[in-house]
Amino acid sequence: MVWAPRDLDKLISDPKEALDVFDFEPVAKRNLPPAHFGYMITGTDDEVTLRANREGFLNFQLRPRRLVDVERIDMTVEIFGAKYDNPIVIAPTGSNRTFHPDGEVAVSKAASAGNHLQIISSGANTSIEDAIAARGAPVWFQVYPRKWEVTEALAKRAERAGSPVLVVTVDGGATNWETFIRLRRTDTRQCDSCHGSGPHDFVARRPNYDGIDASEPGSLNITNPTWGSLKRLRDALKMKIVLKGVLTREDAELAADNCIDGIIVSNHGGRVVDSGRAAIEVLPEVIGAVGGRMPVLVDSGFRRGTDLIKGLALGAQAVCIGRPYLWGLAAFGQRVLSACSISFASRPAQLCSRSARR
Repeated sequence: MVWAPRDLDKLISDPKEALDVFDFEPVAKRNLPPAHFGYMITGTDDEVTLRANREGFLNFQLRPRRLVDVERIDMTVEIFGAKYDNPIVIAPTGSNRTFHPDGEVAVSKAASAGNHLQIISSGANTSIEDAIAARGAPVWFQVYPRKWEVTEALAKRAERAGSPVLVVTVDGGATNWETFIRLRRTDTRQCDSCHGSGPHDFVARRPNYDGIDASEPGSLNITNPTWGSLKRLRDALKMKIVLKGVLTREDAELAADNCIDGIIVSNHGGRVVDSGRAAIEVLPEVIGAVGGRMPVLVDSGFRRGTDLIKGLALGAQAVCIGRPYLWGLAAFGQRVLSACSISFASRPAQLCSRSARR
């Protein structure tokens, strides 16, 4: 809410009243327990990266072209042979039932209604099979590198379910979520019954882990992946592999050289590493390094249609949205999720010319 302050005494009561996606956040705050809201909004450490993701857009200005015929506009995008109605992608976010009882099923149904590409988290409250059924089409599956047997089992399950793409998040690990911790301290509920007694139980209870041996205490720890471990994963799967969390030219070049199929430029919404650059500022470096050899998507901090246009103008094939759809889910449930795309998709069509100036 620091980005678009709202009068908390005059919250919207109907999604049709929203002028932008920011109107949903204070309603979400009202509806959620403090710990759940804190889990959604937190960055890490001093939250410098979290703020940089929004401030980074100020370093790019649009060059709108005039007198262009925009009577018929094609917003569709094709990624790995699948066609979507627009370049807004549903980013992977875990534990969606923390924000609404329908959780990821509601998100999948909304993705189906708008024909959005959806990426579901391995830490979802919904299995990959149920997400695909609710979406009515294949969805991508996100994993963290954990013990090899666990990671392989998750990937194989997704592959059997019909997921065409494995998204490997390479920027996970220990975090210092101070905002979350502060808000959790104000939460008087007893949470162990839902979340378990520790991080291991928190992950192991997720339905995507059903039938996977995670009895070893360290089996669910996020490991230190290398290019060698990614090759091992590549050799074990037929599905495509996309790396999420690439932030440098060097890593983008290595991804292209190591048979990776795609990249998502992402700093995890400022949730993992502080003192980092905005994702939008990293994007041109990665696009230049890849040189068209693979699709590049981007996330972290995208909130408005002009943000989306800047990402596309700088070379991204699509833009992934995370927190805004969680605000909508927590505020009004599935009926509002499609409304969260309004401020992205209803911008003046003339701006869609792929030209932006830094």
